[in-house]
Amino acid sequence: MNAVFSIFDNDVVALAVLLLGGFFGGKLVNRIKMPAVAGYLLAGILLGHFGLIHSDHLEQYRFIEVLGLSIVALIIGGGMQLDRLRAIGRSVVVITLVQVAGAFLAVLLTLRFILSASWEISILLGAIASATAPASPVVVISELRAKGPLTETLLAVVGMDDAACLMIFGVASAIVNILIKGSNDLSLFLVPIWEILGSMLIGGLIGFVILRLIKHNRNRHEIVIILIGITFLTGELGEYIGLSALLLNMSSGIVIANFNPRGSIFHVLEDIELPVFIIFFTLAGASLNLKLLLNYFGLTMAYILSRAVGKVGGAFLGAKVSTAEVVVKKYLGFAMLSQAGVAIALVLAVQSRFPQYGSLINAIILAAVTVNELIGPLGTKYALTSSGEAGKDHRRRGVMPSSH
Repeated sequence: MNAVFSIFDNDVVALAVLLLGGFFGGKLVNRIKMPAVAGYLLAGILLGHFGLIHSDHLEQYRFIEVLGLSIVALIIGGGMQLDRLRAIGRSVVVITLVQVAGAFLAVLLTLRFILSASWEISILLGAIASATAPASPVVVISELRAKGPLTETLLAVVGMDDAACLMIFGVASAIVNILIKGSNDLSLFLVPIWEILGSMLIGGLIGFVILRLIKHNRNRHEIVIILIGITFLTGELGEYIGLSALLLNMSSGIVIANFNPRGSIFHVLEDIELPVFIIFFTLAGASLNLKLLLNYFGLTMAYILSRAVGKVGGAFLGAKVSTAEVVVKKYLGFAMLSQAGVAIALVLAVQSRFPQYGSLINAIILAAVTVNELIGPLGTKYALTSSGEAGKDHRRRGVMPSSH
């Protein structure tokens, strides 16, 4: 039996298992009207639980995480065309800020005043709660071929959510530092400013570089190579100079979408995005630990429920204040429950800056991510189908066939 399982130590075999396991997991859950991304994650959880994918593979295939997030960020940026956003621009800003603040405050107040957690733990978990994973909504939108005001608002809000979350986390980190050290060093607030503004500026410049390279190119495959190659480099660039890979590539996508005289070019990614997304989400599932959910069940459930209340309530309130369309008011919050890469990246930041809280926050967030990445796609599908926007985008083929 050991000899049989040893074949899964081979990196090529493991990659094949990730791709095929995720693919068939997506097909299976489609049969019960669940979004395919939930099947990718469930397949990954099972592969990780039975040891077919282990920690060495997770590190070995980290480049797929970078590539997947880069494509997601490009797609989000590509959806932010100024002429389409002018009508919803004000509401997007208001909704983003209110729902991010809602999640932060709901988690902070619940943990501090109901569960009596320390101010430091409550503030840090509240800041991480504001993050929404953009990848799951993007994949579900593509799978359902959704189009309409809710879809456009969702793409814009999850794109801006990362920037807003980084701001909140930067301020929260500075406050926690002050609580721990009793220091009021204002330079602590410069790090999040550089991370946001620097990412947007450099990402925009990279977008113009891409436009220059594809200016006279009509070859679909060569455009894919240029896009993937540069966004891959951009994603890694963020790691080295303290910038956000998501914001860098999203800013590039915004520039390409708005300054390319030929219109959107992101349809060229359809040929390669499906296998990348399958491996990306199956790998994410394999990295999740179900035992953590049991060990910290009370805190984790309080975090998940209070965050959901903050997201749904914040999105509703923001949409109401900004007089957004009725479908946005009713359904947007349910489409924003996913949480993954950005939250995990912030956990790593906590472990580096506040090691005394690292293990507890790591356990709670990883357990919460396990749940949120399963219920998040279901919430997005519910929102898009209930709003009547599923199946309305006839131009886009979709990452997976519609489950309808």
